[in-house]
Amino acid sequence: MHVLGIIRKLLNTKWFFIVFMITVAVTFGTKSDRYFGWTNEEAKKGEPILSDGSGYYCYLPQWFIYKTSNFEFLPKIEKTYQNSRFANNLYFTKGKATNKYYTGTAFSMIPFFTVAHIYAKSTDYPADGYSKPYQFMANFASVFYLLFGCLGIYFLLRRFHIDRFFIIVVLSMLVFGTDASYFTYVLTPFSHVFSFAIVAWMLLFAKKWADEHTAKHFILFCLFLGWAVMIRPTNVLVLAFVPFMFTSTQLFFGRLKLLFTKHWKHLLPGVVVFMLFLGFQLWNTYDQVGKLALNTYTKETFEFWSNPKIWDVLFSWRKGFFIFAPVLLLLLPGWYILYRHQRNLFWGSIVFFAIFTYVTASWWCWWYGGGLGMRPYIDVLPVLAIPLAFLLQQSKWYINSFTLAFILLTTWMYQVYEYQMKNNILHYDDMNYEQFARVFMKEDLRYGWCLHLPYETLPKEGFITLKQQTFLMFNKPMPQDRYFKLSGDDYNDNPQLMIYSDSTYKSNHFGASVTGEVYLYSGETNPTIEAEYFKDGVMFRKGQFFIGQFIPETEELSPVEIQIYPGLTYAEFDSVRIQFFEGNTFTGVKSLKIKELIFR
Repeated sequence: MHVLGIIRKLLNTKWFFIVFMITVAVTFGTKSDRYFGWTNEEAKKGEPILSDGSGYYCYLPQWFIYKTSNFEFLPKIEKTYQNSRFANNLYFTKGKATNKYYTGTAFSMIPFFTVAHIYAKSTDYPADGYSKPYQFMANFASVFYLLFGCLGIYFLLRRFHIDRFFIIVVLSMLVFGTDASYFTYVLTPFSHVFSFAIVAWMLLFAKKWADEHTAKHFILFCLFLGWAVMIRPTNVLVLAFVPFMFTSTQLFFGRLKLLFTKHWKHLLPGVVVFMLFLGFQLWNTYDQVGKLALNTYTKETFEFWSNPKIWDVLFSWRKGFFIFAPVLLLLLPGWYILYRHQRNLFWGSIVFFAIFTYVTASWWCWWYGGGLGMRPYIDVLPVLAIPLAFLLQQSKWYINSFTLAFILLTTWMYQVYEYQMKNNILHYDDMNYEQFARVFMKEDLRYGWCLHLPYETLPKEGFITLKQQTFLMFNKPMPQDRYFKLSGDDYNDNPQLMIYSDSTYKSNHFGASVTGEVYLYSGETNPTIEAEYFKDGVMFRKGQFFIGQFIPETEELSPVEIQIYPGLTYAEFDSVRIQFFEGNTFTGVKSLKIKELIFR
């Protein structure tokens, strides 16, 4: 027996699946702790509840603590938690806040919110819906639903007689090789991981209903369908795949006919269960705005119905689905395998993917704002798991050897992208090919922020005169022939220079060029040049220029030049302070000097 077959036999057990689930739980628990600093406040990089997540979440404190209709508590909460942005994504009309986000995510989090609230009330934490216990449980809920979704996919794929080992491989691809990972422990509680879980169970009960034709499976299918739609209304598109889960279209239509004739007792409770979720959403909208409505995104719409951004959604360097989750390129051979062995599932998968992509690409913000990758597809990864599973199940062992190698490579690539996003190496919203290539697979923290801040360049024309200047250290001119090892421990003064406005040039524009040689002792260091502009003793503008990206190699002196051109005339400021900051570890400098340049 070949090696892959032996490994497959050893790992094709329920116990190994349990080990896999425990591994996923521990991995994401550890990642969450390192990012949010649950056990170490010094490691904290942010709060779970922010951006879209704050909109999905804020129903919970409104329903269970404040019992208001228009989030009147949020201004006070934002004052309590400085630098929070809990109300950023709400609509404001005539002073009243309304929430465009559907209620399903908050509904999914009720048990976790309840635990947090009970704990906060029994301890010294504020029971306000936003203190540390609530933040922690919001993050915990996302990890739980990731695991819940994996369990649903496991049972779904077993229905298709997929080996457990291959199911574990598919789940590993989805949770470690796609942005489902990022939206589980960084951007929580966005709706996507919750959709991922509920759609998985919806498909499972659709398959059970297709196979066994029982009332309970149809009712549970309707329950999870209603729940999924209440999380994100576009989840209703998954219905396009359901008919193809039957062995033939004739069987599906025959089953529908039975529902509306002989088995209406199955149909009625299913419809009631579905309508309970829909009714809850309608009630919530009525409670906020005084009218029944399902379209809560009244100020946003599908602008590209006639010109969908399909190529951009799938392959753009900004957010492309296949670019930032390259492991999913295996969908292409997976569809080929389905075509050969499961023709019905092939057409279902293709039809669904085409419809979902068309709708996704028609939204006005086709890149879906900040975050890593094309996040709407997280919701429907359970559908995409099917061609991936059949690819592994139906391929010869030597083909699978190459497939597994490809999975390892592309999963590693995704993990690098995720690391880059967390550390501000990738831009959260506005990537292009040049930027992507510039930081491709770079992990040194010295590349952080290099794509976020605009870099100034000096005009090529209009130069008038030059003034040579020298940085000061400890109020003395900095020698040009010496090497300085800068650190916060050794020096309490950064190289800096104050340049004062010259009335002779009040109508001319200020510019500067900082040059020198820089030595980085570590790739984790990102020294900066900062320019602070003052008027009447008050700083009104600041420019920050990161240097690390311009250093080709660490542990050697490299020449650098930073150009400064704020577009200000000398009449618009009294003085400008230019400083060199060494970064978070040692930085060496030599021949550090500045040229003040005056332009028309």
